[in-house]
Amino acid sequence: MDPRKTIPNLSHRRLMAGGMFWLDLILAGLAVVVIAACLNYLAVRYPVRMIWHKDPSIMLSPLTENWVRSLTNEVRVVVFHDPDDQDTPHGRVMGLLKEYRHANARIQLEVVDYLRERNKAQEIRQQYEMDAEQSGETVLFAVGKRHRVVSVSELTQYDDLPIEASGQLRMKAVGFKGEMLFTSALMNLVEGNSPVVYFIQGHGEHDPKSRKLDGYAAFKQVLEDKNIQFETLNLRETKIFPSDASAVVVAGSLNQWTPEEIQQLDHYMKRGGRLLVSFHFQTFGKRTGLENWLSSWGVRVGNNVVDDDQTYSGSELLIGNMVPHPVTNPLLGSRTPLVLSLPRSIEPANTKPMENLEVEVGKLVLTTTNGVAKSEFFKGAFVHNPITDFRGSISLMAEMVATPSIESGLNQPASRMLVLGDSQFLSNVHIQKQGNRDFAGLALSWLLERDAMLGGIGPRPLTEFRLDVPSASLRLLQWFMLAILPLGVFGIGFLIWLKRRY
Repeated sequence: MDPRKTIPNLSHRRLMAGGMFWLDLILAGLAVVVIAACLNYLAVRYPVRMIWHKDPSIMLSPLTENWVRSLTNEVRVVVFHDPDDQDTPHGRVMGLLKEYRHANARIQLEVVDYLRERNKAQEIRQQYEMDAEQSGETVLFAVGKRHRVVSVSELTQYDDLPIEASGQLRMKAVGFKGEMLFTSALMNLVEGNSPVVYFIQGHGEHDPKSRKLDGYAAFKQVLEDKNIQFETLNLRETKIFPSDASAVVVAGSLNQWTPEEIQQLDHYMKRGGRLLVSFHFQTFGKRTGLENWLSSWGVRVGNNVVDDDQTYSGSELLIGNMVPHPVTNPLLGSRTPLVLSLPRSIEPANTKPMENLEVEVGKLVLTTTNGVAKSEFFKGAFVHNPITDFRGSISLMAEMVATPSIESGLNQPASRMLVLGDSQFLSNVHIQKQGNRDFAGLALSWLLERDAMLGGIGPRPLTEFRLDVPSASLRLLQWFMLAILPLGVFGIGFLIWLKRRY
């Protein structure tokens, strides 16, 4: 017998086995590619998005998300950021802006290092004619040639902490206003016509063009940031309110109004007007004519100044007692108080019903239960009269809504009014304190019925996780990390070496 026929051909068997191995490998590779392609197809056609984090500051509210999805404009968003600056909420900013981009693919997002990419940053700023003040950490929103800029420094809401033993005042981040300011900027861009707010002049009111301490230039900037135009109006020169007046501001009149001017203002309000009126402490003991007129609308202005034990500095009051309302809800949510200076009391008044209108007046901002009204001035100081002056929680601001009654058959919008006991807290020197600036924007948004900019999109709270470790436990933890853990790893390695050696 031929031994070559009985002995297996080992080389042939090895060749066959090797061929099967490579065939299996190729088929397995093809299967992986096909499965990956199918999974990618399903992911593109039927995406499922899962959010694993629970940080509310980088999540869109349903109100914002539905509005962003309806956008048809191409929106450019540019984040000017310095990567070396670790004190900015850049992570939250980018996380939130990516939510906007996910909600609508027409939103284009880019980041520019304004220090290392100076030429690109300068080109963008020149393209949109940005002001010199709008530099540094900012977010640019642009639709066509129109743009709005949000400063990153305005996005974080801070709260004062008790003064430390060193005498320094620490600030604590308690809220993130990214969604509120970003959505407001986008809404301003896509709106067609800008509303016009008229500032009454001619009675010693704060000047919206003045940058002096008592001027209202900063308040005017709040309007412009919200895509609201402003004009001034002197009723002694113009005998009728302009037809394009979306709202009117009477900021701290010092002198008497004429009956004709009061009549014009009353006629404007009865046609569905919107009014913000505030009082200056210098009118203490004087009547401007607005007090009697407001009483006919259900608002009583006290001839006094109000004090409280919660002070900010000097005669300034720190007011955190607010009634839930679209104007105050964001401030309540972020626990942000107002700073008022010598305010007058503003209370609902019991007046006879107004013809054709149903008037509702409510308190808005109040002192604590330790509030004191002072209606007398003696030896250079305001004095409380225990017989006529009230003690307790005193209203400093009020809101009024007057809707046409069913019997009147009037087809007109409801009249809205905010009456503030202090005009100085919105002046240039005070508007940046605590929640004053936010209140100004919220007040205007409510008067103009820009409800999308209000309570549903307020500051989002920031969660702080704190772990208190006693000093003894901290020393033990340090020894564990520096000695016990490394020695343990070394010991395990030594045991493995011994087992392999013997």
